Amino acid sequence: MDNNRDIIYINRVLNGDTGAFKFLVEKYQQMVYTLALKITGNKEEAEDAAQEIFVKCYHSLNSYNGRAAFATWLYRITYNHAVDVVKRNHRKWRTEKWDVDVETGEAEYYCFDEKIDLKEIKVLLKEAIYKLSPQDQVIVTLYYYDDLPLRDIAEVMGIKENNVKIKLHRSRCRLLELLQSKNEIISTLNL
Repeated sequence: MDNNRDIIYINRVLNGDTGAFKFLVEKYQQMVYTLALKITGNKEEAEDAAQEIFVKCYHSLNSYNGRAAFATWLYRITYNHAVDVVKRNHRKWRTEKWDVDVETGEAEYYCFDEKIDLKEIKVLLKEAIYKLSPQDQVIVTLYYYDDLPLRDIAEVMGIKENNVKIKLHRSRCRLLELLQSKNEIISTLNL
């Protein structure tokens, strides 16, 4: 299990091997930065927040109790810190428009005898996700892109698991509505 490896490094840090923290930073820096960026909507703020989050994580490492995966615990710290950054700057959440990271190949999907360009689908999907509320964007990202279970998302977001289910269901419905209105080809897919 991946969390067991994290716990080994956490114990090494707690036993005085400060260099072992580098493993955790390198493993999770992209995850922390990406979530901070989604919430703050600002690359510089997200970079600063990521550094602050790892400092906070380092100083709080002894409070990690192992009930949840380390990644979930770190997601929670990241989420709370990024929301605090937004509040501290007296503004509402504004999310960074998703960078479109589609492959350059000629990937295509055949559905009902129609050829569908996967690049187009990815672009449309990311544009639709950007139209969700910032909190719903985070939930969709954590569930579909980061493969976090509902229980972990609830812990990260500080809400009940049933609320995550409801928000996820409503987000899927909203995405389907946005995608159908955007492009008739998408309506042939079972989302």
